[in-house]
Amino acid sequence: MSRHFRQAAGRAACVAATLLPAAAAHAHSAAKGIGDFYAGALHPLTSLEHLLAFLAFGILAGQQGQKAEPVLAAFCLALLIGATASLWMPGLPWLALVNIGSSVAFGGLIAAARPLPQPFFYALAVLFGFSHGFANGEGMAEGGKPYLFIPGIALAGLVVTAYGLITTDWLLRRKAGWIRIAVRVAGSWIAAIGILVLAVAGRTLSG
Repeated sequence: MSRHFRQAAGRAACVAATLLPAAAAHAHSAAKGIGDFYAGALHPLTSLEHLLAFLAFGILAGQQGQKAEPVLAAFCLALLIGATASLWMPGLPWLALVNIGSSVAFGGLIAAARPLPQPFFYALAVLFGFSHGFANGEGMAEGGKPYLFIPGIALAGLVVTAYGLITTDWLLRRKAGWIRIAVRVAGSWIAAIGILVLAVAGRTLSG
């Protein structure tokens, strides 16, 4: 990993860690007037905490081939369940760290480029789908319509993960060795950025 990349990733992590709390605080005002469904869809797309993890999960699925396609459905279903659970369960202040950690886990698995056992892959989808869904469900504005907001979250998750899967699968079908290396390098970058954001966010919370 070059010095220039470490510096760029460090700056990105600091900016991201600064923006994550701000995004949570202002998510409602940023989505005013666009309707609950679109607010739900935009909520994860405007937060690096969720967007990076969604994209990484899609890339990981693309590495696994066709057997991974049903796992995307499990991930989106877990998003729905997690967001719905947030309506009745108390908030979890450490959940942001778990969600950032999911980027580290997905990025590391992309970099390793190993076939994953199907039960393990499903477990990842359910665990982190639930955690990201719960965190996004907490962002619904007071008085919002859950039956619109929550499907919007799931749609955003489906679009981003499917984009990652389709793009990665198409690239890997080119059979070029450098493409496989590039995908693995992208995974290492995702993991590195996640680790830096996790470290900064952890210090912020502990402080």
